[in-house]
Amino acid sequence: MATRPPAFIPSASHDISRPYFTQKVRLHSLHAQQVFDRGFELCANAIFSLSVVLRVIGTDEQAREVETIVDDRLDKMFEDMRSEVARLEKLADAHGIEFAGVTYSNPKELEARITSPRAVRYIGLIREFDGLVGKFDTLWLSGSIPDGNYSSSLYEWKRRLLRIAGGFRGLASRASIAARKNATRVAETDSAFPAIAVTPTETESPASVLAV
Repeated sequence: MATRPPAFIPSASHDISRPYFTQKVRLHSLHAQQVFDRGFELCANAIFSLSVVLRVIGTDEQAREVETIVDDRLDKMFEDMRSEVARLEKLADAHGIEFAGVTYSNPKELEARITSPRAVRYIGLIREFDGLVGKFDTLWLSGSIPDGNYSSSLYEWKRRLLRIAGGFRGLASRASIAARKNATRVAETDSAFPAIAVTPTETESPASVLAV
C-alpha cells in the first residue's frame, strides 16, 4: 500500500519564502524600546506558529481554539493598559498637569517584520505602552508620582508585555506537541484498524493542554 509522504511543516525559523511587510515603529521611551527588542520577534514567531504551522500539523478547529486564547490575552492587555491611562489622566487633572512638552533624548525608529495579523496587535500594544510611559514620565517629572511608585509601575507593565510574548511561545510549543501526538495517534490507529474512524473526542485538543 502506498504511503502518504509527510507534509512539510513550516516554522518561524525555517529559511522559507513567506509573506511579510515591514512596518516602521517610532518609540520614544527606553522601556518601550526594550520591549520591542526583547519581545516582538519572540511574539511574532510564536503567533506565526500558532496561526500557520498548527493548521498544517493539526486542524483548523484546533488552531481557532488556540487563536481565541491569544486574542483574549491581547484584548485583556489592551483593556488594562487603557484603564491605566484613564487613571493617570485623572491624576493629572487633579494636579493641573497637561501631558505635553516631554521630549526624549534618544527616540528610535525601528522596523517590525509583520508576518501575521496578530503581530500587528502586539506592535499596537508596544505603541500604547510607549504612550503610557510618557504619561508616567510627565507625572514623575512634575513630582506627582513618588520615585518608588514610578519605577515599580513601569517595571510591572514592561514585565507583563514581555510575559505575553513568552507565554505565546510556550502556548505554541504545547499546542504543536499536542497536535503532533494526535496526528501520530490517528495514523497508528488508521494503520492498525483501517475500517475504524477516529472521532474528534478520541483526540486531544491542543487548547486543552494550554494551562497558564
